[in-house]
Amino acid sequence: MISPSPEPVENERLTDALKRLMIAADGHSMAVTEMVEVMQGRGLHMIILLLCLPFLSPVTIPGLSLPFGLAIVVCGFRIGFGHKPWLPGFIMRHQVSHKALERMVRVGLAVYARLEKIIRPRLEFVFNGAGMRMTTGLAIALAGLLLSLPIPPPFPLTNTIPGFAIVFFSLGLSERDGVMLLVGYGMTILATVYVALIALAGKAGVESLWHLFTAG
Repeated sequence: MISPSPEPVENERLTDALKRLMIAADGHSMAVTEMVEVMQGRGLHMIILLLCLPFLSPVTIPGLSLPFGLAIVVCGFRIGFGHKPWLPGFIMRHQVSHKALERMVRVGLAVYARLEKIIRPRLEFVFNGAGMRMTTGLAIALAGLLLSLPIPPPFPLTNTIPGFAIVFFSLGLSERDGVMLLVGYGMTILATVYVALIALAGKAGVESLWHLFTAG
């Protein structure tokens, strides 16, 4: 049974919200819907932050990239079109083991404790420019799509780079920090180029094997 979470306080730091999440779990697994309830009142950007936690370390928690990546895609489109928070039922019912949740929160605390020191409202034009909400939403959706791709080893950081892009987007939106958004755009471009190079390397490898077996 999930324990009641301490009530969120006004202007609560993200690190404190993550600690509340572990208190609420109380050693048990949690469904995504329960995790969202604990982080109540924080909007789509907070849901996205929560969903990208498993991808912030080089070794990704197995089984989460597809459902969480697709959920981030949905959130990105809803941000772009100005819609209210919503996720499909099969994602909201997805259970995260306590061990995986503990690892997610541990990584999140380490990352966000550092970022919280430098985040502040700045570069308002990044938010106020024509079409910027749509652009940011679509960039988040693209990063989520990259997260969901089933890229096999030995390619490292295929989840981590778009995961950090989503972190910067989400923190930028929540704190109106244009610098964070610009970093998010840069990391999304980097992730896209990286995945494209992996795809090209894979295609070249298949063609080389084909020529090897068909030569002569």
